[in-house]
Amino acid sequence: MNISDEVIFSIFMALEGLHAYSAFLPSIMTIGTFVETPEKVRMIREGEVLATVFLAALSTSVAIMVKSKWPLIMAAIAGLAMLGVYEYALHNSPAKEQEPDYFNG
Repeated sequence: MNISDEVIFSIFMALEGLHAYSAFLPSIMTIGTFVETPEKVRMIREGEVLATVFLAALSTSVAIMVKSKWPLIMAAIAGLAMLGVYEYALHNSPAKEQEPDYFNG
């Protein structure tokens, strides 16, 4: 595998990182408008976990195929950026005053 293939696959993983979160989660406008209960916040966080697991599995398999750590690194950067965006949206949602009780329900 040459260096240009590594770059292409790394860019692909960064873009797929963005798409993974949008596949499992609603838009930030939807979160800012309609997430008004702790149960809905919990659902968004469950989507974050699913998207993160999916991205980790996909980027690991690509990194193994191309024998490079760069797809993992680029996917991690994109995933962290998306987690930041979704957490910011949750923080500014109508449910911001109500923190969900993760241990009793």
